[in-house]
Amino acid sequence: MKTKKIFWIILALVLVLLLYRSCARLRSASITEAGRVIPVIVAVPQIGSIENTLTLTGDIKGESEVSVRPRIAGRVEEIYVKEGDHVDKGDVLLSFSAGITEDDPIYEDMVVRSPISGFVGMQLVKIGDQVISSVGTNNPVFVIYGIDNVKIFANVPEKYYTLVSKGTPARIRLDALPGKEFTGSVSRVRPVIDPSTRTIQVEIIIPNKSYSIRPGMFAKVDLVLQKKDNAIKLPSDAVLGDGENYVFVADGSHSVKKQVEKGIENENEIEIKSGLLPADKVIINGQRIVGEGSTIEVR
Repeated sequence: MKTKKIFWIILALVLVLLLYRSCARLRSASITEAGRVIPVIVAVPQIGSIENTLTLTGDIKGESEVSVRPRIAGRVEEIYVKEGDHVDKGDVLLSFSAGITEDDPIYEDMVVRSPISGFVGMQLVKIGDQVISSVGTNNPVFVIYGIDNVKIFANVPEKYYTLVSKGTPARIRLDALPGKEFTGSVSRVRPVIDPSTRTIQVEIIIPNKSYSIRPGMFAKVDLVLQKKDNAIKLPSDAVLGDGENYVFVADGSHSVKKQVEKGIENENEIEIKSGLLPADKVIINGQRIVGEGSTIEVR
């Protein structure tokens, strides 16, 4: 019985000692924390342009793409153009009668003209081929692409639907033309969302007066969803909080917490709509380890 009593006394003493040492460590840590000087880096808010962009991909298509079908069926006797040639609306592409002239009364029936101005993208027949009628329609002989303007069809995720409209600016980069950037805009927004992909299709028109952009090229598109000039902005990781947003600013040797209202944001920057003064020294390095009233050293 005495042995058991001694055991419990010793165990109680050990527990008291452990509790005392734990409390001492916590008190020591608190004192150390209270007296710690935290090095930080600060920056004042910048004034400038900020934008929110969405990157999409797509293939270049001609603004117009026409399959040319002859008025009648017949055997191809002469071809006057080849793939890659530029043609004007009304130019003669081929003839079903060798040597026929415009004076011949059946001339218009024997020749095939281009219905639009553009480039010959595909030649679907060669001399000697028989153009036949299929289901009441003659087979196509050429495909002509109008590329004074070109277009891209791209799919925008549903959550960005309200930020995209006709006229939304776009910047386009092409793998085939590295180092160059082209500008365009959204010309049409499909009025329904695809339920299988949760996306909405947009059409983007790009001016192409130099004809350097060709159908079939792969394109990367940056849609400018939001843009603001003369915005107050900070590095995006300077703003903390989830729902309630705030920053820490340096006030002498101490940190002060300030509530802020966010605006446009992207990967690198964030617009501050309210809560900061132009001269505020915002902590941009060390902001995650300071608190209200922490002792700091600005470096």
